[in-house]
Amino acid sequence: MTKGYVREGQQGQSVSIGRWTRRLTHYASHLKIRIARERARLWGGLVTTGPECSRYNDSAHWRRTQLNEASVKRRFPATVLVTGVTGFLGSHLCQALVGRGVAVRALVRRAESPLPLGVSPHIGDLQDVPAVRRAMSGVNGVIHLAAHVHGSSADPNTIHRVNVDATMALLETAASAGATDFFFASSVKAVGEANVTPWTESTPPDPADAYGKSKLQAERLVRDFAERNGIHAPILRLPLVYGPGMKANALRLFRMIDRGVPLPFRSVRNRRSLLFTGNLVLAALATIESPKGSDTFFVSDDEDLSTPMLVTAVARALGRPARLVSVPETLLRAAARISPAIARLVGSLAVEISRLKAGTGYAPAYPVAEGLRMTAEWFRAEVA
Repeated sequence: MTKGYVREGQQGQSVSIGRWTRRLTHYASHLKIRIARERARLWGGLVTTGPECSRYNDSAHWRRTQLNEASVKRRFPATVLVTGVTGFLGSHLCQALVGRGVAVRALVRRAESPLPLGVSPHIGDLQDVPAVRRAMSGVNGVIHLAAHVHGSSADPNTIHRVNVDATMALLETAASAGATDFFFASSVKAVGEANVTPWTESTPPDPADAYGKSKLQAERLVRDFAERNGIHAPILRLPLVYGPGMKANALRLFRMIDRGVPLPFRSVRNRRSLLFTGNLVLAALATIESPKGSDTFFVSDDEDLSTPMLVTAVARALGRPARLVSVPETLLRAAARISPAIARLVGSLAVEISRLKAGTGYAPAYPVAEGLRMTAEWFRAEVA
């Protein structure tokens, strides 16, 4: 038998190399788990619980902790300027960045604006170029979330000025400051309002309103400017985003279901893509760190639902019955022509995210059911 090391106190009793190999393998596995957990903590606070090693053999837990090595190659910007920090998405991304040790600056209009812990405020408006230049000094990267959101009463000129002109000015200031990264949050509305088959990045854009057109124009400005100036510029086209802190349509849907309002969508057969904030954080960080991330991507939870399925899942998360009733399709279609909100709940809008996953290693860590459960906990604590 091949001899190995001799343990102290066992007077010549040999331990086989195989036994030591098994032990070293065990220790290496344990170390790998600890490294993965720490990486997950830095990537947006995705921390698993429970000390036992066996728990991490479960694929659901590995999805929360194990990062695709293809997405961990670029040096992450040490200092970033974030616009739209006080919005729904900004708080989640800033918390993740601070957790990774990134110095985060926020461009805000008022000194008293509530900011996540660890974020440094810089007073100014997107259209105030001197203020933006001061905030940009010494910055390595920009995360541009601020936008004039869509709405029936929105002025197209204002939308263009904020979403297009201010984006161009921000790009120019970032390049002058020597920034290497520029992340831009776009929208599926840059491509259109509804589809029959899921969109891919090769789908010809056909935006339907001023907001969608402004987002598409801003996308093209970012891409052209970045390529000419050697800037790493990921663009994510976001679908409906939900999670703690959400507002607008997603919050209204939760409120109606919580109050037991009958919803006339039982017979709807559609398909819609959603995005939980935790998955948004992972996607954004993946594109920033991946060498292939300087591109335009659709993003989602990779788990599309019909409206009846969504209502049922939200009701389950809230601990309420799903009060779905059937209404003739002709009536729903008529209502959809009057109400954009109903049109979105009746129509389909699904996206394909294979390009994002293959290029950056993005893998949604939160299934829809878990994202809705976490959102429901916030809703119960902060809204209801």
